[in-house]
Amino acid sequence: MTLDGFLGFLALFIAFYAIVSPVTRLRAQLHLAVQIPLAILAASLVFYFEFFPLLGRPCRLPTAKACSWLAFPADGSFTPLQAAFLVVFVWMILAWSLNAMLRPGPRSLAAVAKIAQTLLYERRFAELLDFIRPQLGLVRAAAERRLRMQKVRDWLADANWLRRQQFKILKPAASEEDEPKQSTAGYDKRIREVFRRHIRWMRHLVPAGRKAQANAENIARMLLRSDEFRKFLVTMRPDALPDLMAVKLHLRFDFSDKVLQDLISDKGSGLYQEIENNQNLADKGGYWIARENVLLRFLFGDVAVTNELAAWKPVGDAVIRTIHEGKNTGYAAFLNGRPDNFEAEQWRDITFVGTRFFDIMVNEAMRQGISYHMWLFYVEHFVSELEASYDASGPDINVLAEFPTRSARLLYEAFDVMGNWVRNIRYLDSTSPHAAVPSTNQFSTGAIPADAATALANSMVRVALSTRVGDNLACYLHDCILDDIASLSPEGVQGRMRAHLIRVVVAGGNCHPEARYGQRLRTFLAMADHVLRAKVRDYVAAAEAAFPEPGRIG
Repeated sequence: MTLDGFLGFLALFIAFYAIVSPVTRLRAQLHLAVQIPLAILAASLVFYFEFFPLLGRPCRLPTAKACSWLAFPADGSFTPLQAAFLVVFVWMILAWSLNAMLRPGPRSLAAVAKIAQTLLYERRFAELLDFIRPQLGLVRAAAERRLRMQKVRDWLADANWLRRQQFKILKPAASEEDEPKQSTAGYDKRIREVFRRHIRWMRHLVPAGRKAQANAENIARMLLRSDEFRKFLVTMRPDALPDLMAVKLHLRFDFSDKVLQDLISDKGSGLYQEIENNQNLADKGGYWIARENVLLRFLFGDVAVTNELAAWKPVGDAVIRTIHEGKNTGYAAFLNGRPDNFEAEQWRDITFVGTRFFDIMVNEAMRQGISYHMWLFYVEHFVSELEASYDASGPDINVLAEFPTRSARLLYEAFDVMGNWVRNIRYLDSTSPHAAVPSTNQFSTGAIPADAATALANSMVRVALSTRVGDNLACYLHDCILDDIASLSPEGVQGRMRAHLIRVVVAGGNCHPEARYGQRLRTFLAMADHVLRAKVRDYVAAAEAAFPEPGRIG
C-alpha cells in the first residue's frame, strides 16, 4: 500500500463514519479506550513501513534466524508497502471485531451518561432511545448493585445486615418436624457469618462500585424525570416503556403512574390498541395475553409487578376524574347519548377500556394466586360516577330500550365484569387464596370473588336507590345478578360463594342502605322473568325473609 493508498483508505473511513447512523457513531464512542490505542499502533506501523527506506534499521540480533523474521527479503518477495497493506487489513478486522464483541462495562457508564444527557437536551429522543435501550440492562444492574464486584463488596462488607435481621418475636412457631431442619439451617448460617467476619478485611481490596452506581442512577434519573421523553415514548414508542418501568429505583413509581395516566388518557395510545387486540379468553377464566401486547405482558404477565407499581390507581383515578368532570368537558353529553354505534366506539372510550383493564388485571391476579384484591372496588366507583351523571331525559332517548344511553351500557359492562369475577371462583382449586369465602359481610377479605360480591352488592344499592336510573334498567342490572347467582352450583365452594353473594346483595353490601332498598329488591323480583326466579329460589327466600310484605309482618 502506497502513501496515497493509505490516505485514500483514511478518506473512505471518514466518509463511512459520516454516513452511518448517529446511534452507531454514539456506540462507537463507548469503545474509544480500546480503539484509540489500536488506531495509534496501527497508524504508527503503517507510517513506519511507508517510510521504511528512511526509518528502517538493519537487524543487529546475534541470531540470523531471528533476523530473517524481522528483515524484509532481499529478493523483494515481501516489501514494506505490502506490510503496510497487511497492517491496515488486520487493523480493519480487529477494529470491527472489537466494536461488535465489546460490551459497555461499569467504566463506560460515565460516557453513556454524558451522551444520554446531550441527546436529551437536544431533544433527539429517537436516537436517545436507540442508543440507551441496549445499555439499560447494565444501568439497572449498576443502579441496583447487582454487578459482580458490587455484590462481592456488599457481601464482604455485610451491607445488608439490617435487612437480614429476623426478630424471634415475629417468627412463626416451629413444629417438631421442622425443628431439625431449622437447627441445621441456623448452624450453616452461623458458620457463614463467622467466615464472613474473619475475611471482612478483604472488602478494602474490592472496588466498591459507587461511581458506577452513581452514574447509573444519574442516567435513570434523567430518563425517568423527563416529561418530554416520557410523552415521546407514550406516543411513538410504547414498546420501550416496560424497559424503563422495570428499573427498580424509587423514581419508577412516579414514572409508571404518569405513563399509565398518559396511556389511559390518550384514546389512540398503545394501551387502547393492546386491550382491543386482547379479547381471546383463557381456558380457566380471564384472557390469554398475546406476546405482541408488550404493555399487558409486562403488567400482567407477573401480577406482582402490577401490585408493586399499584397500576390500578392511575388508571382508576383517570376514569373517575373523566366521568366526574364530564359536564365541563362534554363527556357527560356523550355518555347520555344514544348507544346506537357503541360497538364501534367502545374501544376508544376511557370508561369501557378502563373497565376492561381492571377485568384483565383482576382475572390474572386470580389465575396467578396473588393474595390481594387489586383494588377491584374502583369499578364500584365507576358505577357511582356513572349513576351521578346519568340522564335519560333527552328527546331522542328511548327509556324502554335495553340500554337507553351509552352510560346505561357502561353500567351493564361494570356489572357484568364484577359478576364475572364472582363466577370465576369455579375455576379455582381449594389451595387458592381466592377460594376463601367469608361467613360474614366484610369490606375487604383479599379474596377476589368475595370482594367482587361486595362491590357488586354496593353497586346494586347505588342503582336501586337512584332517582336517575329508571326501573327498567335497574331491573335489568338486578337480573344480571340473578344470572350470576344461578350460574353458581349450590354445592361445594360454589355453593358457599352463592350463599355469600345472596347474603351481601340482600344486606346491601356494606352500604347499610335505607329501608326502601328492600322494597326495590322486591319490585325487581316481581319484574323478573319467572324462569329466572325459579333458578334462584334461595335468593327469593332470603329477600322475602329480610323484607317481608307489610301485610305479613307480625
